[in-house]
Amino acid sequence: MNIRPAVRQLARKSYEAESEPPRENILDCALGRNSFGTSEKVVELAKHYDWSDLRHHPDTSYKDLKQEICKFWSDYADLKVANVKVANGSCVVLSRLNKLFIEPGVKVLGYMPQFKEYMLEVAVLGGNYEAVPLNPQEGFKFNTDRLLGRIKPDYCIVYIDNPNNPTGQFISLSEIRTIVKEAARKDTIVIIDEAYGDYVEEKHSAVNLINKYKNLVVTRTFTKGYGIGRFRVGYAILSTELGDYYNRIELPFSVSTMGAALAREAILDQDFILNLRQQVKDEKEKLTKELSQRGYLIGETCEYCPLFILGHKDKNVDLKGELLSKGILTTSGTDWENLGKNYVRVNTHPGAEDFLARLERRR
Repeated sequence: MNIRPAVRQLARKSYEAESEPPRENILDCALGRNSFGTSEKVVELAKHYDWSDLRHHPDTSYKDLKQEICKFWSDYADLKVANVKVANGSCVVLSRLNKLFIEPGVKVLGYMPQFKEYMLEVAVLGGNYEAVPLNPQEGFKFNTDRLLGRIKPDYCIVYIDNPNNPTGQFISLSEIRTIVKEAARKDTIVIIDEAYGDYVEEKHSAVNLINKYKNLVVTRTFTKGYGIGRFRVGYAILSTELGDYYNRIELPFSVSTMGAALAREAILDQDFILNLRQQVKDEKEKLTKELSQRGYLIGETCEYCPLFILGHKDKNVDLKGELLSKGILTTSGTDWENLGKNYVRVNTHPGAEDFLARLERRR
């Protein structure tokens, strides 16, 4: 079969845990979902949704949702419906953006560890992903100067997930501005993936820069902070010029009518998000403080983002296996190139006390 070489040599194992059945008596801190729940207003809309028009296709304009997104960001950016593109989760948005820019041999710059799915998407199209490694001796803290020094005209895209997956750290808006400005000088696109952006105040989002830099694209999703994982809805905010090119490769009916309705309802309930941020902060602070006191390594991270990386000082320790033996499921650091088996990614759970109590269990 005439399979493209880039696909033949690609190994893809991510999200395998998504299809695994729930394990009995396991505290699941592995999957990147919102463990704190979903807005009650969204749940109520789902319960009373009108299913009588199932034969109809979704409205491909998604005008109601896009208008609500524009209204939501109105204090931070002057957006028109044409600046907003929706798709079946931000992963699909990123995949479509890659189709605009990437062909065999094209180079993309990022850092690591970061969202592995995007790196794989670059590889699928035959692109070359190059990453600036974060230093474990610095707690994997992002270093703007090191990335800036690598931005060259031969990179078509600079990709930054912010907050970062897996560390949960957040790069300041001033640093993002510096990167976007430098990339603009090199005629390079910057994609800021804000999948976990709803855990951080909107004034810190790269959306604030969207009217100033035509080389900037910001992607977000309703599957994380808003907790609508079963209805994949994500969106991109980009310039009118880039939006016109995006339209040429966009597929119709990419979001269900119900998914679009639930996403619109979610963005209207900001009390839920404000409460969520505080809950995550409280639980994460409690958890990371206790883990640090017990000698574990805690990577650079943001107090409001549920993700963080946890490390064991002994590089030979299989930390995922050790925690699993105590009933705690995490994601192994071996999923990221510059971590290792002595690291895991933890997705903060509402029960910090439960996590800590399980650590005391004997095998």
